[in-house]
Amino acid sequence: MEDYPGIISLFIACLEIVFFINLLIFAEKNRENILIIFVIILLFGYQFMEFLMCYSQSYSHILVYFSFVIISFLPPLILFLVLTIKKVNNRLRFLLFLPAVSLLVYYLFVMTGFEITTCTVLFVAYEMPLGDLYGVVYYSPIIISLYLLSKMVRNPIFVDKKINLLIMLWGLLLTFVPVALIIALFPFLIDYVESFFCKAASIIAFTLTIYAMRNSSKVKEVSNEWNNSKYIFRN
Repeated sequence: MEDYPGIISLFIACLEIVFFINLLIFAEKNRENILIIFVIILLFGYQFMEFLMCYSQSYSHILVYFSFVIISFLPPLILFLVLTIKKVNNRLRFLLFLPAVSLLVYYLFVMTGFEITTCTVLFVAYEMPLGDLYGVVYYSPIIISLYLLSKMVRNPIFVDKKINLLIMLWGLLLTFVPVALIIALFPFLIDYVESFFCKAASIIAFTLTIYAMRNSSKVKEVSNEWNNSKYIFRN
């Protein structure tokens, strides 16, 4: 297996392509589901780039920078999705992408600071400028998304979406919490954190696919009919 660095990234990329094709064919093309499709595309793009760089041993600064461009939009896009579900229509929500865009613009001028230091079958270690600041910018939208989803699950306004919201919430928790614990317990692995998170984010891809497949007007109609029939039966 050591002769195939990045092969796990290729395997995960293939899974995410399967999720993408299923969503493209079977999911209703509403606003939320389209955003989910873009999340899957970002995750696939990063995993494929990681495989491409490791397997071909093309560690150019441009390729590493481009992989960060892809993945940097994932957390704000997830938060944007949560706000869309929450029916927050204020145009200021597009400012969520500003911190990531600002850092990426800055990184254009220091691109040579992006390096792959280790490439294994499972994970990739990176060196990058302003790593701590990037971590704050990267993980803040995830933490905010977790907070908002936990509030929405308990809000009766979203009772029809409660199961879907729980699926999304647990997807984020099962992705984010184990990675945070690993880095907290083994801080010497900090250079692998982006790769850790993006591998674990295959859980997000899976749970968001379930969310999108359930998130259709037909499912809501069936659910409403079932609730109405239960009400009639009880009365």
